[in-house]
Amino acid sequence: MSTQPVSHPPVVRALWVLVAVLFSALVALVAGILSGAAGSTLPEAVLHAGGAFAATLPLCLTVLSALGAL
Repeated sequence: MSTQPVSHPPVVRALWVLVAVLFSALVALVAGILSGAAGSTLPEAVLHAGGAFAATLPLCLTVLSALGAL
């Protein structure tokens, strides 16, 4: 059995990155909604959503890279 890393076509890599971006956007949306429901003002909710997106995207890309998908 070979342990060589599998080289995926660029289209597959781009789709995995798109999945990571969409998942991060979903996490940001939920964070913004929850922040707004907790009584934050609109600018505060947007900042919380942006922070959630900025924290989730690198995490997703790191996990995908560690799994060999990127």
